[in-house]
Amino acid sequence: MAVVLLTGATGFIGREVTRRLARAGHTVLALVRSLEKWERQLAAMTAEEQANSSAVRGDLREERLGLSELDYQRVLAADTIIHAGVPMDIALGEEAARKVILQGADHLLKLAGELHQRKRLQKLIHLVGYMSPFDDASATLATDVFAENKLFDHAGGYEKYKFLADLYVRQQAHQAGMPLVVVNPSTIIGPRHTGSTEQTDGLGLVVNSMRQGKFPVLPGGKEWWLPLLAVDDLAEVIVGIVEAKGIKHQTYYALNERGATPSFPELVQLMAKELRMKPPSVPFPLSVLKTIVRNGGSRLLGVPANSMDFIVKKQFPLAPFQQMKQTRGVGEYQADSHLPSVVADLDYRLSARGDAAPDAFRRAKVAGLAAYQKPGVEGAPWVLLHGLFSELGDLFPLAEQLGEEKVWLWDLPGFGRSPYHHREQKLGGFIEAVASALRELPAPVHLAGHSFGAFLAWEAAKRVPDKIAGVYLLQPPLHAPKQNPLLVQIGKSESLLQRFLQKQLTRPRLESTMIEQGMFRSVAEVPAGYLDKTKSLLQSPRISKTHAEVLRYFMHDFQQMEWGQAAAFPVHLVWGNQDSAYRLTSEQEIALGERQIAVHRHDLAHHFPLSHPHETASLLRSLRG
Repeated sequence: MAVVLLTGATGFIGREVTRRLARAGHTVLALVRSLEKWERQLAAMTAEEQANSSAVRGDLREERLGLSELDYQRVLAADTIIHAGVPMDIALGEEAARKVILQGADHLLKLAGELHQRKRLQKLIHLVGYMSPFDDASATLATDVFAENKLFDHAGGYEKYKFLADLYVRQQAHQAGMPLVVVNPSTIIGPRHTGSTEQTDGLGLVVNSMRQGKFPVLPGGKEWWLPLLAVDDLAEVIVGIVEAKGIKHQTYYALNERGATPSFPELVQLMAKELRMKPPSVPFPLSVLKTIVRNGGSRLLGVPANSMDFIVKKQFPLAPFQQMKQTRGVGEYQADSHLPSVVADLDYRLSARGDAAPDAFRRAKVAGLAAYQKPGVEGAPWVLLHGLFSELGDLFPLAEQLGEEKVWLWDLPGFGRSPYHHREQKLGGFIEAVASALRELPAPVHLAGHSFGAFLAWEAAKRVPDKIAGVYLLQPPLHAPKQNPLLVQIGKSESLLQRFLQKQLTRPRLESTMIEQGMFRSVAEVPAGYLDKTKSLLQSPRISKTHAEVLRYFMHDFQQMEWGQAAAFPVHLVWGNQDSAYRLTSEQEIALGERQIAVHRHDLAHHFPLSHPHETASLLRSLRG
């Protein structure tokens, strides 16, 4: 097994490489600047991954990597170096880029040279990028990369020094006879199983530009493409390179094959669909668009001028990478299946500006829905569904209060990190999406939904009764809500209602409306940061359109919840009496009792699962029995 010194171990790519190397039994020595950040990453890893991973504190910008003498001796035990320590920041300034990228490569090469002299170095693996102009034949070039020159000035500091560092590493490895493998990744996106794309400076630049309405034309033609690659596919190939015998010098272009990647116009149309926006239809030559952006028009598209260079017409020598993918069992990437989750995740991150989750929770995807799972003791797990003006993150406190029990949190379609369902039946699409996710779970669950989530929980549970151990309806919409007359009039048009949510629903108005509607009893009950985050999320065209669609339905088409006969599973309805938009009458309570639906009243407001997570969790545990 290899002993791998890995730079950039806490970055988007480095985290996945760390986990997969450790899972394969290799020892990972992670060079990190922040031990606190590393400890958080370590907490999210499995026991096996933790056992094979440790960190040394250092800095690429410093001589001897800024390591203490003790840590320097530790890294001298490495037989493989993977250099992935360059931050993904297209806007990185010239001086900062020179220090961290070019000088950082020089400092790392000195360590590599010492390992090589000791006859320990098996492989030096350098991650660069698919736009680098250098290849295996470039190692003999006499270019002095540290001399003052105008090389690659058009590319910006980030790309310029990545290119120069690529050449420098090739030169030094050639002169010293070090075994060098260069990996040139394309634009990296989230893993297949979640789509979670923390690196927003790649594809996120295009998503953000479209969100802001800055793609009025359809860039063409079909010969242009933006190469994409899932981070887990890249990491698996890197593990294969570490383990492969006989590789001395090789460059891998880490891209999905051209046939598996949408053309750039197709990608733009796919993103528009997932962002729930009207796709641009007027074709416009991409070469002309690039020229406009390079000549001061970058604000028109809302992207840095050099970011347009990543959209290419050229083909790449993919054979070595494809062969390694095949060796590692990495199948073809299905863009139509995976990219919707990537776009939705980026849209969420660009709106909420982050995706922090408690350490105990693991990101997942269930039947297309973005999810987080908290491991726990044996038994039927909880599944929690959020309501309107919310997303799964708002239920983290409630999930934590459920103690040692297993918990699933799902983002509903078109909310949070989940792509919209795109089914013809709008409301039925939400119900079927939840039912499909329940079908994927291996055993019955305790299903708890809040507000709109309670409505979906009830309707989905009736479709899959064999998957239900119990249903818990937290403030369900029993009838059409009592609303402000002006909002009701606006709500006759989804487009007007969406515009209201994005433009006119200011934070103060959002706060006053929530108090007036009885979502909270007072401002003091509103969780910290909730209003600001909700307002930010409503700037997303995807999330605001989905809200407008559901709100219009409940204001104008919905009459009341349909209960039917007694269910085949226990049903509990938990009601907050301080709700101003909905009422639970004594007559309704009697009718529910006749259908064996137990009603539990409390002196709380509509959003009590958010404002009172401890009380809600205690009640749920007691009802579960």
